[in-house]
Amino acid sequence: MVVDIWTWEQTFQELIQEAKPWAKWTLKLDGNLQLDCLAQGWKQYQQRAFGWFRCSSCQRSWASAQVQILCHTSWEHWTSQGQVRMRFFGQRCQKCSWSQYEMPEFSSDSTMRILSNLVQHILKKYYGNGTRKSPEMPIILEVALEGSHDAANCEACTLGICGQGLKSYMTKPSKSPLSHLKTANSSPGIGAAYIPNQGKNQSAETKEAKGRGYEKLGPSRDPDPLNICVFVLLLVFIIVKCFTSE
Repeated sequence: MVVDIWTWEQTFQELIQEAKPWAKWTLKLDGNLQLDCLAQGWKQYQQRAFGWFRCSSCQRSWASAQVQILCHTSWEHWTSQGQVRMRFFGQRCQKCSWSQYEMPEFSSDSTMRILSNLVQHILKKYYGNGTRKSPEMPIILEVALEGSHDAANCEACTLGICGQGLKSYMTKPSKSPLSHLKTANSSPGIGAAYIPNQGKNQSAETKEAKGRGYEKLGPSRDPDPLNICVFVLLLVFIIVKCFTSE
């Protein structure tokens, strides 16, 4: 275990004594703690922190802002004695096959933040400090992080404790809610739904209907040859009649 529990407990005692000088609390690590599995009279507290990991196989190191910490707390009112059981959840190396869960390391600043938030929780739950709304100290990134949380190699995600493991699989929304309309106007790609331009189609249909209307206004069929012959004979008869009368 990388964490120096003696230093952690000493810092924890100092923070408790500042707020409640007569209170007696102990802090112990317990790798068997389970979420929502509490003994009678115990309460649960969970937080996440920034920490470092080192692979015991390849010595690769990485940082994470999703280090999950689970605490079970109990307090005896008559003796003013309290207990804290704490569990850190590990992460595995991405590069090594069949790697084990490595336990986190914490800087002094991150350690102080974790313990301060724990003390605030104790003061609120057991000493009636709920009226003082003291927000938890936020996580401070010690280095810039790239990419999303590696849920596949997170012990807390595997156990269903790390809520960030669910968030990492959600698809980010588009920058603009109308961006999908731009895709519809272009040629469709794989998985895209192509929506035709209804305005252009309506215009083409209108032109076609007008063309059919113009055709109806003209002759509907070719001239009949019999009618032409009758017309010619009638014309010849009239001409002959005219010359005969003279």
